[in-house]
Amino acid sequence: MATPAASFHPDITPPRLRHSVLEFGRVLFEMSSTAALAPVLKRLPQGDGHTVMTLPGFMGADGSTSQLRRFLNQQGYHAIPWGLGRNTYGNTPQSLDDFLAFRRRTEDQIAARIEQAFEASGQAITLIGWSLGGLYAVALAHRYPQWIRQAITLGTPYGDPRGTALYKVMGRLYDNSVQVDEDALARWVNYTYADGELAVPVLALFSESDGIVGTSIARCEANPRYVSNVAVMASHVGFPFNPLVFAVIANALASPAKQARWLSSPLLRPFIRKVS
Repeated sequence: MATPAASFHPDITPPRLRHSVLEFGRVLFEMSSTAALAPVLKRLPQGDGHTVMTLPGFMGADGSTSQLRRFLNQQGYHAIPWGLGRNTYGNTPQSLDDFLAFRRRTEDQIAARIEQAFEASGQAITLIGWSLGGLYAVALAHRYPQWIRQAITLGTPYGDPRGTALYKVMGRLYDNSVQVDEDALARWVNYTYADGELAVPVLALFSESDGIVGTSIARCEANPRYVSNVAVMASHVGFPFNPLVFAVIANALASPAKQARWLSSPLLRPFIRKVS
């Protein structure tokens, strides 16, 4: 299978401005909806007790994924945080390749924790990564299929980072010190898929109304034999709080015999839609 590096022609259409402006108002609605729908969510498929590790997005810490872990624990899984503090680059980067080195170091730290969880339970674990955390999850799924049974990503920017609403902001944050070119951008995109052939399922959830990550860069391009890209109605900030996202995750983690068939109802296609 050809990797994305073989044909790097980026579509860098950013999110629509109205989606970005409405992000934080929408997340409050998503959080309140999850609370209101708690009795319905409890009726989703129950888990088998295996370990699920959550990986926060850029600048996020374990608190940002705590509601998702509470839901997973209630459903019968053993949900654990990544335990590495805030997901942020500590020093001013000098190039995009500095960010790549940071990603590799972070993934090595996560891998050590995955191995510990695997040895403690004797079972492969599921990774759920939000935004940048999803890039870690898929890269680790390529590297360590013996420890990982599934990777689920939430609003992850798989493509050219210029397709995010934050790209210019990040340049200002680092005093415009990050100098990039097309080759560096291609290395950034392809790093996620570089180590090994994908051999575990990946469920990539993205939103066409995401205010941070543009739709053009939001799909996982690993081996399509293992990848499902699913559009859900969610804000970017709201992914780890959204009841639709919780429902899709619960269904994906369950065995086929236990999955809720109503989630594939035509009535829900405006809200949940498989695209590949």
